[in-house]
Amino acid sequence: MVRQWRSFLAVALLVSLLGTGGPASAVTNVALGGFGGLNNGTLQGGDGTGTAAVTIEVAALALVKQARDATGAVLPDGAPVAAGQTIFFVLFVDNPTLYPAEDLQITDLLDQSQFTYIPGTLAGTTVAIGASDGALWGAAWTPLSDAVGSPDDVASMLDTGAPDGPDRFTLGAVPVQANLMDRVPARMIRAVRFQVRVN
Repeated sequence: MVRQWRSFLAVALLVSLLGTGGPASAVTNVALGGFGGLNNGTLQGGDGTGTAAVTIEVAALALVKQARDATGAVLPDGAPVAAGQTIFFVLFVDNPTLYPAEDLQITDLLDQSQFTYIPGTLAGTTVAIGASDGALWGAAWTPLSDAVGSPDDVASMLDTGAPDGPDRFTLGAVPVQANLMDRVPARMIRAVRFQVRVN
């Protein structure tokens, strides 16, 4: 029986970036004040102008999710897969800015009617921006624990209830599944992968 792969993906990328590089929007913060706590002209810039106004650039980073076969080849959208076949899901965030993205948080819900998580297959890597799909796959991947909670590592896989089996992947300090905090260094790609069996 041949099925089309699919998975439900919920993403929270909680990052604060200074600088530019990719889609960005300006955010301005101003300081107001004077003697007596009033903007009464007693302090230069007390009206929020000049050096009392600070503008930063905030960039939104995209999350990419790929399905790959056992050799690491990227499966195109809607590619047929057979029951019993094992595939990898690879999730990555590309940070093209000159600053690190702190407190990266990702949640991916696995559709257990379609896929069964293979325990012990979580792994992560960091590579330079611009890396090809092949270079990303060929990078050195560090195994990550399935276990929930710190101080183990930055990722985990949790069983949220029936049917039995892990079905929620998280990366970073996600409130409902606390891992260690994770980040994307400047001008780098942060990637994680795990293996599933097609039902």
